[in-house]
Amino acid sequence: MRRDHQNEVTRWSPAPVLLAAITVLIMVVGLVVVAGGCGDSGDDGSDGGGQSDAIKRGGVLTIGTQPGNGQYDPALQAGTYGDIILQRQVLEKLVDYDQSLNLMPVLATEWSSEDGKVWKFTLQDGVTFTNGEPFTADDVVYSMDRLRDPDLGSPMVDVYANIDRVEADDPTTVSFYLKSVDSEFPYTLTDYRTLMLCKSVEDPMKEIVGTGPFMLESYSAEDRAVLTANPDYWGTDDDGNKLPFLDGIEIVYSPDISGQVMGLQGGSLDWVGGLSAEQIQTVDATDGLEAVTTPSNNVFTLVFRCDKGPGEELAFRQALMAGTDRQGIVDIAASGIAEPGNGTIVGPLFAQYYLEESPAYDPEKAKQLLADAGYADGVKITLAAQTLDPMPAMATVWKEQMGKIGVDVNIELMPPDVFYADDAGQENYYEAEFATVDWSTRVPPIAYLQLGFLSGASWNTSRFEDPELDEIVGQIPLELDDAKRAGLYKDAQRVLQDQVPSIAVLFSSANAGQVSTVSGIELFPDWGQTVFKTAYFTE
Repeated sequence: MRRDHQNEVTRWSPAPVLLAAITVLIMVVGLVVVAGGCGDSGDDGSDGGGQSDAIKRGGVLTIGTQPGNGQYDPALQAGTYGDIILQRQVLEKLVDYDQSLNLMPVLATEWSSEDGKVWKFTLQDGVTFTNGEPFTADDVVYSMDRLRDPDLGSPMVDVYANIDRVEADDPTTVSFYLKSVDSEFPYTLTDYRTLMLCKSVEDPMKEIVGTGPFMLESYSAEDRAVLTANPDYWGTDDDGNKLPFLDGIEIVYSPDISGQVMGLQGGSLDWVGGLSAEQIQTVDATDGLEAVTTPSNNVFTLVFRCDKGPGEELAFRQALMAGTDRQGIVDIAASGIAEPGNGTIVGPLFAQYYLEESPAYDPEKAKQLLADAGYADGVKITLAAQTLDPMPAMATVWKEQMGKIGVDVNIELMPPDVFYADDAGQENYYEAEFATVDWSTRVPPIAYLQLGFLSGASWNTSRFEDPELDEIVGQIPLELDDAKRAGLYKDAQRVLQDQVPSIAVLFSSANAGQVSTVSGIELFPDWGQTVFKTAYFTE
C-alpha cells in the first residue's frame, strides 16, 4: 500500500521480497511496519498450521548434516551448515523471512521508522534465556554491538557499517540509529549471524545460551550434537499449542550426503538437507521417504582472485565468463533443481531487481580474450572446490568447458569444514586463486554485494575493488523510488558481468529428504536454517 499524503502513517502487512512497499516508506513522513503479535509466526520456516488434531508430542528427530567447526558464536560463523543448523535451534533473530521471502517477526513483534534513519523495534515480552535470565533490549544492544565490533572480526561489520548506535529505550523497546537512510534496514537483521545472545555470557564460544526451542546438551565434533526441548520456550503455533513438540533433536555429523541419504533409507536418520537432483530421485523412489523442495537464492559460484595470478588480468576473467556455459553446467550438475541466472550473485528469485541481460556463451570470444591476456598458448590453474553437492559435478563440467578454450583446470576437492577453516592456509577458499564458493539465501540482495564485492569487504574473496560498484551499492539503500532502486541493482549486476570477479554458475532450490512419519517441517529457503520447533512424528 502506498499513500502520498504528508503526515500520514502508512501501515501494511509484511511486504513481499521485491520490497515495493518498503522502497516507498520514506516517501511519507510517518512509517510503521506492524509484523505480527504474540507467540510464534512461522518466522524460521516452521509451519504450525493445520496440525492441531494430528500433533503427537514427544520423540527425538535425528538430522544428518556435514560437520561444522564447532562454532557456537554466530558472529564468527564461517558459513558451515553443521554449525548453522545447531545455532538456529538454540538462538533466535529479531526478525526473519518466510518461504516467500516476506519479513516475519521473531523476538521483535513490530518495527517502525519516521524517517528511515531511526528504527524502533518492539520486543516480545516475557521471553527468557535458557539460563533463566530475561531477554530484554539490553541483550539486543549487546548482540549488535558485538557484531559491529571490528576487534571481534565478524563479517557483519561491513553490513552494519551504517549503524551509528543501538540503544535500549526500555526493556521491550530498542532503537537503531543509522548514519544515513536505509529503507531496507529490517531485512538486514535476517542474516544467520544476527542471532540474539545473552549479555551475561562473556564468551559465546564456551556457552551457547539462547531463547530458542531447544537447548544444547552435548556436542562432539566427530559424532553428533544432542539437543533437548526448552521447557520454558515462549513460542506457540498458530493454534496456540506450546512449542516445541519434540522431546529433542540429534544432529549427526557426516561428511558425505550420499551416506546421509543411505541413513535415511536405513532408518538411522529422519531428515537430511542439501540434496542433489539425483538424491531427490533416490528419496522419492524409496518407500517411507519423501523429498521436499522450496525456491531459494542459494547460489554456487566460481570466484577468481583479482589481485594475483592470471585472474589479475581483466581479459582473462572475461575469457572465463565467455567460455562458461552455465546452462550446460546446470543440465548436468543440477538438472531440475537449479537455473543458471545471469552470471551474477543476484538471482532470478529477486525478480524486480534481477537483470535479464546475460553474458553469452562464446568459446571463440573466450579464446581471443585469453590471447589478449597473454595466454594464447593456454594456461594451467588450480580450482579449490568443496565436496558439497553440486560443486564437485559443477567443477568437473567447468573443467571440461575450460579445456575447450585452452585453460587446464586442476581440481582440488576438500570437505566444507576444511575449505572454510581459518587454518587451512593457501588451500582454503579465501587464499585460493580460483575457488568454488556457495552463498545461502540472503534478503535483501544488497547483502551479497556488501559482504562479497565492496572494496575491502570481509568476504571479498576475489579482492575485487571497483569504485563504480562501491558507489552504486552505496546509493541503493538511499534510493526511495522503487524503479530507480531496481535500476541501481541492475547497474551493479552489469558491473559484475563486465569485471567478472566471480561467475554465479547456478541457483539451486532448497532440497531435503525426510521419513514419511515426520510432519510439520517447513523447509527454509536456506535449508541449513530450518528450525524444527513445529516438527512432530505422526506415528
